[in-house]
Amino acid sequence: MVTKTKTMSLSLTLLLFILVSTVSVTSTLRNLSPAAENKGVWCVANNKATDEQLQANIDWCCSYEGGFRDCTPINPGGVCYEPNTLRDHASYVMNLYYQNLGSTKDQCTFNGTGTQVRKDPSHGACIFISY
Repeated sequence: MVTKTKTMSLSLTLLLFILVSTVSVTSTLRNLSPAAENKGVWCVANNKATDEQLQANIDWCCSYEGGFRDCTPINPGGVCYEPNTLRDHASYVMNLYYQNLGSTKDQCTFNGTGTQVRKDPSHGACIFISY
């Protein structure tokens, strides 16, 4: 009887370990692949925005007042540095702001320089998140 109880206990422990491991691996893989989590709406710079407006959006989104988004991906050597254009860099940080503040149309206005899109603007290793 003691052996049977130990065997059942060991079996339950092993089953629990496998379940926890599976959840952990799945969560880790999900965190490593944010593109797979995209819900399908992004905020990017529109074609009417001037270079001055785009630079102002970058400056604000990367500032303390703008919530100090992680702008390292658009810096030289960052995964979103290329293409090195104001429109691409602004789109990346504008989308971070938009996604982190609830993904509502109001968070994508940027004084008339932002627009919501349903086509994923991610490219290469540069992933535009979408919650």
